[in-house]
Amino acid sequence: MRCSENDIIACICEGSSERTLIQLLLEENQLIFSSEQLLQGQTLTGTYRKPSKFTDQFLTMDYGGQKVVMFIIQDNKTPYSIKAPYSDKVLGPHLVVTAPEVEMLMIHSLNLYNQYQKVKSNKKPSIFVAEHLKKTSAKIKSASFIKDFYQNHDLRQSLIIHKQKAKSEKNIYFLADLLKPLV
Repeated sequence: MRCSENDIIACICEGSSERTLIQLLLEENQLIFSSEQLLQGQTLTGTYRKPSKFTDQFLTMDYGGQKVVMFIIQDNKTPYSIKAPYSDKVLGPHLVVTAPEVEMLMIHSLNLYNQYQKVKSNKKPSIFVAEHLKKTSAKIKSASFIKDFYQNHDLRQSLIIHKQKAKSEKNIYFLADLLKPLV
């Protein structure tokens, strides 16, 4: 997956955890797009997770023939489709899935994947990480905790490991697919 530096990017995140990760990666210049390219200068959440709301707000505008590259970042594979005639104004939407939960990245960062695999039928990743770190699951989902966590752990590496361990599907991307190649 590639973007040019002139593309307009709509990055719609399911929740605050996904948004925080994207912001960290943008700050570290790790993504194939930059903050300056983002539609409205920021990642989008909330009502824009509904295609009709996104269409009404952004796709009724003229972008001088330029298409909006869309990335939908969520923990499930629910399709996100833009209806005609507005679908001609976008590239994508590209579904970037963090299944089963974005906290799987913390499991990889902590080298707990094998241990998690033994208990995964009983626990969501967020509960597993919270118990391991002796925190509440609400705490480990907070933006401040995520930022602090990735000050001490390699987010890029956890994204790459997650992609290697997860099942790949046609037309489904991982956060690792949004990483710039290392030079």
